[in-house]
Amino acid sequence: MEINKNSPIPLYYQLAEILHEQIASGELKPGEQIPTERELCEKTGISRVTVRQAIAYLIRDGLLVARSGKGTFVAEPKFAYDPLHLLGFTEEMMQKGAAATSRVLEKEVVTPPAQVAAGLHLSSSATTVKIVRLRLSEGIPLLLETVYLPSALCPGLEQEDLADQSLYALLESKYGLRLSHARQTLEPTIANQYEAEMFGIPIGTGMILLQGVTFTDSNRPVEYFKAIYRGDRFKFELESRRTTWALELPNATRLNVVFR
Repeated sequence: MEINKNSPIPLYYQLAEILHEQIASGELKPGEQIPTERELCEKTGISRVTVRQAIAYLIRDGLLVARSGKGTFVAEPKFAYDPLHLLGFTEEMMQKGAAATSRVLEKEVVTPPAQVAAGLHLSSSATTVKIVRLRLSEGIPLLLETVYLPSALCPGLEQEDLADQSLYALLESKYGLRLSHARQTLEPTIANQYEAEMFGIPIGTGMILLQGVTFTDSNRPVEYFKAIYRGDRFKFELESRRTTWALELPNATRLNVVFR
């Protein structure tokens, strides 16, 4: 482990990058214990305080996990979510060979909030089926999902068992709604008290907020969704292509990054 003490890059960050590279390359494997603070001090020649800062940084980033009385270990790999392909959580987990289950927290017919009604192009008198589910894989809570769907398009949906089946698959097979695309936003957030309790994580843990509207192949809005993902268990994969014509067409499909 070579640390450049003359570099303007902070020492803790240099060590964090070295450990990150060892994890990415497989030199340090998931579940493996990393060297102790004393060992890292000896290998790098930096102080214990600096080593602790590097480890804390990687724990916050979800790459390391501290276990009381045992040491610090490499975390399990994050799930990769592809926002450019319209798949439900159950379908995503199936593709990765992981089991997906849901804990249904709410399932009822409601008058939607104004923002939801506008997103679904509904009148003020229209109702929606509201579904709130805590989504799990291998028994671990990974995301908290709230969706609204127009009642007129899926009558009786509130009676369906949504604990172990894909909502998207049900919409297509039973209600004939051919899902085509979604317009969505992605932004970082932190867990509030309720979310922390649901996930069993500390308040203020980094999370990912995904929300938007799903459309059918006839461009009809059928789902308003809001999903809170655990930031320490998910990463989002995007593929970008440089197309100069996209600069000339203001309505071209694109992935926008909005700074606030």
